[in-house]
Amino acid sequence: MLRPVHFFSEGLRLSAHLRLPEGLAAGERRPAVICCQGFSLVKEVWLPRHAEALNRAGYVTLHLDYRTFGESEGQPRCRLVPRMQVEDVRNALTFLETVPEVDASKLGLFGISLGGSVAAQVAGVDERVKAVVAVACPSDLERVWSAFPDFERFRAKVHAARQRFVTTGEVSYVAVPRILGSDPDTCALLVADQPGFPTWRLEITFESLADLFEFKPDEVAATIRGAALFVYPGADAMIGRSEMMSLYAKARAPKRLVVMEGVRHHEVYKEQKGFDAVMGPTLDWLAAHLR
Repeated sequence: MLRPVHFFSEGLRLSAHLRLPEGLAAGERRPAVICCQGFSLVKEVWLPRHAEALNRAGYVTLHLDYRTFGESEGQPRCRLVPRMQVEDVRNALTFLETVPEVDASKLGLFGISLGGSVAAQVAGVDERVKAVVAVACPSDLERVWSAFPDFERFRAKVHAARQRFVTTGEVSYVAVPRILGSDPDTCALLVADQPGFPTWRLEITFESLADLFEFKPDEVAATIRGAALFVYPGADAMIGRSEMMSLYAKARAPKRLVVMEGVRHHEVYKEQKGFDAVMGPTLDWLAAHLR
């Protein structure tokens, strides 16, 4: 029961997919979960499978294309600014409040990778979020990338690109697999799947990496009011275990940390063992705190 919808975020028209569970009675309202995708992904990529599992459990779900991505408005294209994506998700919460099939008192977030970071940040600043599930996500991107060789030289190049963008409007792009090269398996999956999704571009603006360096959900983890579940793939080559441990340590109860030993980052999307390891505790958590 997929319904294409749109709403506006700071004046930009955003495209989204609303999915309704089967068996809705006339006038019935259900809890709703926004699915937040990660680095460069659009609403059709990878997370619909997780949304359908949520639908089968009785939840309304919403996928949105963040501004500048997919079918949503915004220029320059593929400019990835997490604080703007946070505002897009908050406006998606407001949109859900107007959907007749949604119980606006029971709104949740589910995010993987950078989408989990966005979900955690939204939960830390928006009290409407009653439950959040953050999977395989960084809590401080500057801290993650600063561990790699020549980071300071790389950051200087990003700053120079930001100066050109500000002074001349010049936009340059960087391929996403180049940025995520520490995890070749996930990069291989990105490259293999991208041709099947015509609105998905496997690149971001180079200068927007400056905004990624500044994105630190760690700083608001202590203010998350909703029940917070953190799920970490124990064999993640992209995001270190300490990132999710930090989020979990700072969050207030009720909270839970699940470590999926032996699961790699890309396996939470398409491999059955990773998918089941994520959705099992996710459904249990939402049943306890959102239903």
